[in-house]
Amino acid sequence: MKKNNFANFLFEAATLKRLQRTGWQILGENRESIAEHSYMVAVVSFTLAVKTKADLEKILLMALFHDFVETRTGDIYKLSDLYVKADEKKAVLDVFSGLPFGGRIIGLVEEYRKNKTLESKIIHDADTLALCIELKQLIENGYQKAKEWYNANLEKLELLESKKLAKEINTSNSQDWWKKERDKIHSDFFKKVK
Repeated sequence: MKKNNFANFLFEAATLKRLQRTGWQILGENRESIAEHSYMVAVVSFTLAVKTKADLEKILLMALFHDFVETRTGDIYKLSDLYVKADEKKAVLDVFSGLPFGGRIIGLVEEYRKNKTLESKIIHDADTLALCIELKQLIENGYQKAKEWYNANLEKLELLESKKLAKEINTSNSQDWWKKERDKIHSDFFKKVK
């Protein structure tokens, strides 16, 4: 193993906090780093893993590293995909080969790319749902251009549990998670004002 291999790996991981997802530049609203997106994919994946009783450790590792190679390839937006092809296989090997856990991660990323197992389908659906959560919030804030992207992405979902979760997201308000607390804060505020 090369000197400082773990430190170099961690510094490379930190790069994902600074690299922005490019699709938002086309839509014209929102900003999100690759790291922020990967976090939401991991959380959504966890939820779907619990619902489907899938291998939780495998799911979380795959979600954590599914876009890691974008430190080397950048985030290639779907429109760019029509014209530019990244050598993701080489990037995966270059990132993980020298690490003691590298073989396992290389295998998981390859499984994700093939999209044939339950776990890989969960991550693909979680990737889409994480995007839809961002889009739903934009729509609620009046950005109507996000609707086309939102509806098109919902159509891509494969798993029944993912489709059920999408319906739940669609019929929810993004601010309802703290409605009870908000009502209490407002009530307490008005008591003090009187």
